[in-house]
Amino acid sequence: MSAIDSSEFPALAAPRPGTGGTSMRQSLRAMRENALTAHPPANFSADIIAQRVLWRRMFIINEPGAIRYVLLDNAANYTKSEVGRRLLEPGLGRGLLTSEGETWRRHRRIMAPSFDPRSIVGYGPIMTDVTLDLLARWDALPEGSEIDVAAEMMHATLHIISRAMFSSDSDEIVDAVESGVNLYQTTVRPSLLDLLHFPQWLARLVAPLPTAGIFDEFDRKVDRLLTERGRVPEAEPKDLLARLIAARDVETGGGMTAKEVRDQVVTIFMAGHETTSQALAWTWYLLSLHPDVEAKLHAELAEVLGGRTPRYEDIGNLRYTRMVIEESMRLYPPAHTTGRQPVAPDEILGHRIPAGAEVLIMPWLLHRKPQLWENPDRFDPERFAPERAAERPRFSYIPFGAGPRICIGAAFAMAEAVLILATIAQRYRLHLKPGHPIEPQGLITLRPRYGVRVTLERRKDAAALAS
Repeated sequence: MSAIDSSEFPALAAPRPGTGGTSMRQSLRAMRENALTAHPPANFSADIIAQRVLWRRMFIINEPGAIRYVLLDNAANYTKSEVGRRLLEPGLGRGLLTSEGETWRRHRRIMAPSFDPRSIVGYGPIMTDVTLDLLARWDALPEGSEIDVAAEMMHATLHIISRAMFSSDSDEIVDAVESGVNLYQTTVRPSLLDLLHFPQWLARLVAPLPTAGIFDEFDRKVDRLLTERGRVPEAEPKDLLARLIAARDVETGGGMTAKEVRDQVVTIFMAGHETTSQALAWTWYLLSLHPDVEAKLHAELAEVLGGRTPRYEDIGNLRYTRMVIEESMRLYPPAHTTGRQPVAPDEILGHRIPAGAEVLIMPWLLHRKPQLWENPDRFDPERFAPERAAERPRFSYIPFGAGPRICIGAAFAMAEAVLILATIAQRYRLHLKPGHPIEPQGLITLRPRYGVRVTLERRKDAAALAS
């Protein structure tokens, strides 16, 4: 029996159903505004969903074995979705999210050492220092102050990745990128011509993407840093930027050009802070609705930490803290959809998949599939206790993707989320503002459309954090 079993469970926020009819134009408009509204309840139970937009075929794969086949067993036949590349490449360039083939493999090999476990240990103090700075700001507020914790988590994770990337040059970079990332998220949408795979030049002529100038200031600052560090390489701080500049491919001995470094930097910024911040925003929302889970979290923090600031070495003992985050990412996966296209025709679950068809894998559906998850709409961190997790198919839970293209920063993101949650939860409880609307909105990532407005309560029973 679940540790949070009770007679009543709060209803969790769901996308507002689309309105205004069912024509293709209306459906497209709804999908552009919120990609999650296009899925009726039956889609959560289906193994595969075959759809058509005029002559374009689309398949949503929602069965763990078939997902394994696409992302791992036959991954060589499935490239990243062209629609996704069209949306991301104008801003991100050809980083790990958008590159393919040998370019992607070379960049992955070069970047992998910067995200291995030994490297992440070194980023731990940055994660807690930024969180303590946030708490110092909260401590200066009157008791019961109201904040948007989604915005607060965004700001914190952006400062963390910025300090890890740029060391002492980080603050000016934060100001340059924060508005750009938010603008990119909220304005860039696929057009019908994109979905139908019209030539890109024609799609952009008819429906230009509002990306011009979004990252210009960021690019100028990064170009300046690359130039300065190139002049005096021995004076470089040993941050992530320095590691990317110095990194060499173990197979070829080559490094990355300045343009390639820039593209990886902006990709790390977009993917590296956005997904963690959204996972934490949804975690605070869920904890505010489930005081029994929150109490168990507090008990673990008291036992493991006793009021001191967590360190990277504590993460292995903060098991329930991690389970809370994992369950939050099950219900509200920041990367809610991933797209692939087969190079050659294929067959999946009895369906013929034409070359070039759109193949979507949606953690938003998979993570709530009733055949895989008992009471899938309940918040129950105990699902991720080792003995229960071992009972599920391996590819039933994929918040960071899977296969060769699994997120390179997954371990960084989990360490960051655990340390931020543990540090804040020792000192504060966050209460959802009564009447504040919470609506999941499927943009490039899964965001709370109206933010997460909460009031702050200082915990009276928490020991003072050690310095």
